[in-house]
Amino acid sequence: MVLNRKKDKRKIIAILLVALIAIIVGWLIFSSKDMVVDGSGEKNKDQGLPGDMVLETKSDNVISTENKGIVKGKINVSPTIDYKELEKDEILKTLMENRKDNLGIQKSLDMIVKSNESFIVGASKVSMREILEKAFTRSGEVYQEEISSSGESLPKKIKEYGIHVVNSGDNIWNIHFNILKEYYSHKNILVSSKADEPVNMGQSSGVGKILKFSETMVIIYNLVERQVVKEINLLEPLSKIVVYNMDEVFSLLEEINYDTVDRIQFDGKNIWIPAKKN
Repeated sequence: MVLNRKKDKRKIIAILLVALIAIIVGWLIFSSKDMVVDGSGEKNKDQGLPGDMVLETKSDNVISTENKGIVKGKINVSPTIDYKELEKDEILKTLMENRKDNLGIQKSLDMIVKSNESFIVGASKVSMREILEKAFTRSGEVYQEEISSSGESLPKKIKEYGIHVVNSGDNIWNIHFNILKEYYSHKNILVSSKADEPVNMGQSSGVGKILKFSETMVIIYNLVERQVVKEINLLEPLSKIVVYNMDEVFSLLEEINYDTVDRIQFDGKNIWIPAKKN
């Protein structure tokens, strides 16, 4: 009986030792799963996937905002004016109406476009800058711009240009005449529809001389060929536009006293206007 008791005691001790070892091993295994190693080699209790070792490094996609010497600027891009949307787009329609009202023009011009804007006619998109550069080059002049603080190229002065889109039946003479009549109508001066006809044995009337001089002021631009052209009378519908520098047009017309318009002289290149009386 004594021997059996000793054997039972040894079995119990052995079982307890095995259990204790199992508990210690289990604890070591499970505790190691929570270990996370960062870039410095230190052990942390940060969360990670069980059994994973996570290396904390600086992302290559992070761009430092501390770089110095970088010039930042805001470039204003004006919206493109679409000719076919003039009556459909209320915002665009209102913009054009306001610009025309300021000039006293409504029906004789289709668009008033600034020198830093672009517009679309049919399938052609063109900027006023492109037209002006080509017009200046054709006349042997240099189109000058200045660079703003933002790095944007800008005309030295933002000017307004009147655009007439050529349609079937148009001719350059009538386009000019309609602008002249509308300008004077805004000043409560009625210009006869026959005021451009010859007088005194076929001589040009004063209005006729103004219209002839106007031909030297405008730009005829071929939208298809993207070129300034000389053919004043060869106007194809929706393929050409007539461009007016509104500052030049109004400067000319404001110098004219319509009561003495028939005293104007024109030699085919230069025009002489009687001085206004104070």
